[in-house]
Amino acid sequence: MFIIVKYGNNEELLCNPGCAVVNLLTSIKRRVGYANSNVCIDLSDETGLIKELDSHKHDYASKHLLSHNTYILVEKQLLPSDDVDMNDGASTPLPPNYQYIPLLEKYKEIFPNYKLHVAEVQKKRKPRSSSKSPSPAGRIGSKSKKRSQNKVKK
Repeated sequence: MFIIVKYGNNEELLCNPGCAVVNLLTSIKRRVGYANSNVCIDLSDETGLIKELDSHKHDYASKHLLSHNTYILVEKQLLPSDDVDMNDGASTPLPPNYQYIPLLEKYKEIFPNYKLHVAEVQKKRKPRSSSKSPSPAGRIGSKSKKRSQNKVKK
């Protein structure tokens, strides 16, 4: 099992994704010369889809990366933004915004269809049912009340 990571002047790294994401990214950082820097790296596929591996640091990398595929090394930079959304008078913190920069020179020549993008996360919504809860808690409570009332009457 292996992946190819392209960076620099069309240089390649052969990596084993059969480890934790944090270990893979640390190894890639060290091998490309960013070991002693604060550069945050990530990978994108050949179409430009960012893998957002740093949000899955403790998963196995093979869960997010396909074996025998080629990935492009990208730098992940935090964009300065307003920390609070003042919508309807309530303040809620905004999620951080990132900018991704490919660390592969002439990437458009090598991958003509390459366009950086992040997968949109769709919120899972459960359809609401109009029926009442199937919990018997309401029925048990009412029976015990009736029993205690019957005992008092006797």
